[in-house]
Amino acid sequence: MRILNTILLVLILIVAGGAAAFYYFNTSGRQAASAQALEPVKPVVAAPIFLALDPFTVTIPGDRGSQILYTEITLRLNELDSHTTLVQYMPEVRNRVLAELAQHTASELQTTEGRNLLAARLKKVLSASFHPHLNNPGISSVLFTAFVIQ
Repeated sequence: MRILNTILLVLILIVAGGAAAFYYFNTSGRQAASAQALEPVKPVVAAPIFLALDPFTVTIPGDRGSQILYTEITLRLNELDSHTTLVQYMPEVRNRVLAELAQHTASELQTTEGRNLLAARLKKVLSASFHPHLNNPGISSVLFTAFVIQ
């Protein structure tokens, strides 16, 4: 009988130890998971796609007769396909930009509003299709990296 009580006591201790171990490992796993869930997930940000155009020098009408506009323009693009399209059609891109620049006066372009209007017009002009079977280039913004009027 004594052996039976000892075996029963050992079995109870083993079951109690197993239950305690199960509880300990199960709750600490939940705490670790909840701690990981509380950490903010950092979004993956795609690298920006830029296309720097060669500088432009244009004669524009001004208050003192003709004036010279020198500007460097960089385009921020939505996708790599737009970059490829614009590089392939670069002569037409430059022609469109020159035609748009020539339509503005020096006094108009010397204001912030005038430059913002020019950037919006360039975005519209360059976002138009270059070929009927190609998608329109996705241009998110037109950036002036140099802008001098003399």
